[in-house]
Amino acid sequence: MASALRALVTGGSISDFQHLLAPDTLWRGEDGTISRGRANLGDLYAEIVARCVVLVEDVVDGGDSSDGSDGSDGTDARSGARLQVTVTLVPHRPGGRPHRHHLALTIEDGLITEVVQTTAPTRVEVLYVDNCPHHEELLPRLRQLLVDHDRVADLVTTLVESDDDARRLRFLGSPTVRVNGRDVDPAAAGRSGFGLQCRLYRAADGTVSATPSDTMIMDALVDLSPAATAARAIRAGDLATVRRLLDEHPSLAHGPLAELGDRTLLHVATDWPGHFPNVADSIALLITAGADPDAPASGPHAETPLHWAASSDDVDAIDALLDGGADINAPGAVIAGGTPMADATAFGQWAAAHRLLDRGARTNLWEAAALGVLGPVQRALDEDAPTTEDITHAFWGACHGGQATTAEVLLSAGADINWIGWDDLTPLEAARRSGAPEDLLAWLQDHGATSATLTEPTSPG
Repeated sequence: MASALRALVTGGSISDFQHLLAPDTLWRGEDGTISRGRANLGDLYAEIVARCVVLVEDVVDGGDSSDGSDGSDGTDARSGARLQVTVTLVPHRPGGRPHRHHLALTIEDGLITEVVQTTAPTRVEVLYVDNCPHHEELLPRLRQLLVDHDRVADLVTTLVESDDDARRLRFLGSPTVRVNGRDVDPAAAGRSGFGLQCRLYRAADGTVSATPSDTMIMDALVDLSPAATAARAIRAGDLATVRRLLDEHPSLAHGPLAELGDRTLLHVATDWPGHFPNVADSIALLITAGADPDAPASGPHAETPLHWAASSDDVDAIDALLDGGADINAPGAVIAGGTPMADATAFGQWAAAHRLLDRGARTNLWEAAALGVLGPVQRALDEDAPTTEDITHAFWGACHGGQATTAEVLLSAGADINWIGWDDLTPLEAARRSGAPEDLLAWLQDHGATSATLTEPTSPG
């Protein structure tokens, strides 16, 4: 089952994925959402693969277990073989931020009967040397600390045996405690005295001890910094907490914030997959507190929060940003440094694209073709003297957007109907991937459209 799961889920075929599912497969989301049925889960998978590459990183046999459901939520309790699966979703758009998800699958008679989205496991590692005894007193206290605070974690110990090991593991002394790979002592980041030695920890009050304090460990287990707390509150739609934190820490509104990977809180509010509860109100609070709606993202692409909202098809976020003064035509998209409209149309986020259009966003020939806006397409053909290459690219965009009207005009203007374009797809394949109407697919085939496997690569124009 594990090998079939890797092959079929990664392959991106909806029908192949559905063959893994029982007819009444149950989905339980981490946010409490419940969905049932092969068709519904197939639709969910289709939405995901349209936007992301799905990578199955790890499949672990979880044995036989039951989820403990008593049927009170309208679902039935299930038991069977269990697989623990880690998947990473990598957005198709260049520079997109991968997201890792953890799933528990119940298998009965060779089919998946239940999918439960789980939280990422926490790994607590204690590194030590034999001739320093302090780890022995730490381990029982650490286990009790996890129990007392209701924290579930994988607690592992690692013996450091040589100077080479100490350098390789960046071992500052025994015991060293790391949570998900990060030292519990924030001061450790700038140190390099690696070796086989005992270690001392300095607490906030200046006292020194041979093991980290409970406070230091718990702060590492739960990032309680104002920035991280604000990010969690925004994703949860907890407006009261967002408002309180902005009052107590006004600088939060003025990112970028190092604790959030040099992102602003407006970028947090519009991050993929978007559609966070109360997102419009969160955005309004942030802008009122002084957040810049046109702040660029860090990294190779200077996308504004509006670019991210467009990429997430989040109309509520788009409206809130524009109402707060965001530049609807700001540059910085991952697509040729363009506007938010470039991201929305390239990634097939049609609700976002049409809302941007309704609110006055400008379009180029490709974007207008993808949206089926005939007027700007015709004006560009009549007044701008586009090249055959430009026309062919726009024709591909029209098919990607499922727009027969603009596709017909552009084909008449000289577009190459079988140009192999983005993602190595011909216009026909782009239309199929986007779920274009059958009449457009039939029209393309009637005019000689084929798939990439039957087309010799050409350069338009």
